[in-house]
Amino acid sequence: MMKWQTIFSAKYSLVDDYLVRGPHPNIISLIWLKKTYNINQIYDFRHLSKFHFKFIEKINCKLLGIKYKSVPYSNIYGRYPDLQVFENVAYDVKQNGLNGGRTLFHCNSGRHRTAHFSAFYKLTHGEPLAVIKDKMPPNEYTKNVANVINDQIINYDYFSRSKIQYNGFNPIKRTLIKYNNLIVIGLQRAHSTFINRLIQ
Repeated sequence: MMKWQTIFSAKYSLVDDYLVRGPHPNIISLIWLKKTYNINQIYDFRHLSKFHFKFIEKINCKLLGIKYKSVPYSNIYGRYPDLQVFENVAYDVKQNGLNGGRTLFHCNSGRHRTAHFSAFYKLTHGEPLAVIKDKMPPNEYTKNVANVINDQIINYDYFSRSKIQYNGFNPIKRTLIKYNNLIVIGLQRAHSTFINRLIQ
């Protein structure tokens, strides 16, 4: 059991008393998350795709008595949730926590889409963004935003991918590199969109 504890503890991290973040969980990690962190609610930020087999996670959650909620967020296709979605999710995390539960945020790796929702929650703690801005001077708010971005986005290797140059003729390698570069562009665009929402 100690081996599983070490493996899962490295993957999943506590944001605060109400929220845990990490990668897409399988049934074993779901059982561990429920037992260790009292997870009773999950937000899945993977975009809609038949290849992600979301139905498996839904079934696992139902078997374990965990509420499953999907909020599609696609970096590569440029489908970004609007501010109201971020606020609704953060509010729900807070209410679930006040009722004694704990929420898990995940996408595929837990480093990109999860990072934005986690950062937003950490900044607002379930209050509307406008209320948070009104509570503090602009320079203090900007400092808070920078701290949260470092804590929940930069420190989780959000920008670990980089563009790759390839001038060879291998079609498989060319396709994989093209896909990688599209992801990099999508991540940069998603992050710019997220920052603009916080500071506009």
